[in-house]
Amino acid sequence: MKNPITAIWRSKSSRGLKIIAYSLLLLFVTALPFMGYVTFGPSDSNPMALSLIFAGGAMFAHVGFFVGLLLLIWDHYKKGDGGI
Repeated sequence: MKNPITAIWRSKSSRGLKIIAYSLLLLFVTALPFMGYVTFGPSDSNPMALSLIFAGGAMFAHVGFFVGLLLLIWDHYKKGDGGI
């Protein structure tokens, strides 16, 4: 089985796409414990720590997505192959 982190790191895509992929991976990793607890845990409890981990991961993932998008735009205009 291929490791997804090294597959992203060694790919030939641009650095903006790599940062966006890592951000989505971070979001998935932080959401997975919360989703598992909600699905299989007791129905009358509130997983406060898991929801805080998910919220923090979501904030970092959104910042990473924004940075990756800015890098994609920067690389596009730096090449000089077009405008709007």
